[in-house]
Amino acid sequence: TLSVSRSSRLPPTLRARARAQRLIAMTDYERVPVYKARRPGSSSEAAAWRKYTHPLIFRHKGTPTHVEFSPVAPHDFCVASSLQVDIFSSRSNAVYRTLTRFKDTVCCTAYRHDGKMLAASDERGVTQLFDLGSRAVMRTMRGHTKAVRAVRFSPDGGRLYTGSDDMLVSCWDVAAEETVRTFEGHTDVVRCLRVSGAAGEHTGAHRLVLSGSYDHTVQLWDVSAPRPVMTVRMGEPVEDCVLLAGGGVGAGGGRI
Repeated sequence: TLSVSRSSRLPPTLRARARAQRLIAMTDYERVPVYKARRPGSSSEAAAWRKYTHPLIFRHKGTPTHVEFSPVAPHDFCVASSLQVDIFSSRSNAVYRTLTRFKDTVCCTAYRHDGKMLAASDERGVTQLFDLGSRAVMRTMRGHTKAVRAVRFSPDGGRLYTGSDDMLVSCWDVAAEETVRTFEGHTDVVRCLRVSGAAGEHTGAHRLVLSGSYDHTVQLWDVSAPRPVMTVRMGEPVEDCVLLAGGGVGAGGGRI
């Protein structure tokens, strides 16, 4: 069989016209410029990004509930999940210590300023203080009736602040293992805490505590007064808050 193109079956006049139209179309063609991607520059920012490697994935026994970095170099970090706290080396990215003395799900953790002690709270409302060298439980704070969702040390480590689903913020004397003061003012669960104190100056001089709650408020407390000195209404549940160095307050839930 012989295959004959459609254009070859056209009369000579029409074939010439089709050929002319193709030539006109070819003259309208423009080459699309292709630009090569630039290589990363030598700026400090580009150098910092090049240090990042592929993410490492760790499987835990339960859903991770909290991550906290040590304030002391090399800044190891701990991950709370299920009934334990895993402590990772920031150099090897491997677990080198595990704390397991919990009877319910661990909610949150906090390092002391020297990185030698870790506070961890659970769903029962109990907060335990661990010596990270021996993994021994040094103190056990009992007093909250529901889960403790927030834990913070004072700058000198002598006080511990806890925020709970029972809507209370408690101040504990670490040495005496007892409550010093209870702050009442929230009408829903307390989700976050911050304690004032200049970084690196652990003289024990701290006056202010900031707490955020699902009652849509952030409350600022003077440690010597039972009532908040300031209340900021956020209009939505508060997940985290921060005391800014310049004296301001930041908080976030669905927005900051």
